[in-house]
Amino acid sequence: MTPEVEHLHATLESLRAGVLRKLAGLTEEDARRSTVGSGTNVAGLVQHLTFAESAWFGTPARGRRSMTVDPSVSLSELRADYRAACAATNAIIEAAAGGDTPVTSKGRPGTLRTALLAVIAETARHAGHADIIREQIDGATGR
Repeated sequence: MTPEVEHLHATLESLRAGVLRKLAGLTEEDARRSTVGSGTNVAGLVQHLTFAESAWFGTPARGRRSMTVDPSVSLSELRADYRAACAATNAIIEAAAGGDTPVTSKGRPGTLRTALLAVIAETARHAGHADIIREQIDGATGR
C-alpha cells in the first residue's frame, strides 16, 4: 500500500469507527428516531453508508440508499452488514498498487483514489449528521 492510500485508508477507518460509536448504546427505537424534519436517523445513516461503500467500490450490493430502515432489520444486522461492506472495501484497498488502481465505482470505471475520497466525504458528512442526532436523542457527544 502506498503512503497516500495508507493515509486515506486510515482516515476512512477513523470515520467508520466514529459512525459505529454513534450507534453503540442506542435502543432499536432510538436508533430509528429522527430529530430532524428530513427523517434522518442514526440507523438509517449506517444503512446508507453500507450502500455507499458497496456502490463506490463495486462490491456485492449491501444496505439501501434510503434512510428508512425496515423494522425487521435489527441494529445487530445493520452493524454486521456495515462491517461486511467495510471488510470488502478493505480487501480492495489492501490489494491495490496505489491510488490509480482501477476500480468499478457506481458501475463505471474509476480509480481507487476517487472511490476512497468519495466514501471519505460521504462518511464524514453523515458522521456529522449522526453526531447531531445522537446528541439530540440522549446528549452523547464526541467522536
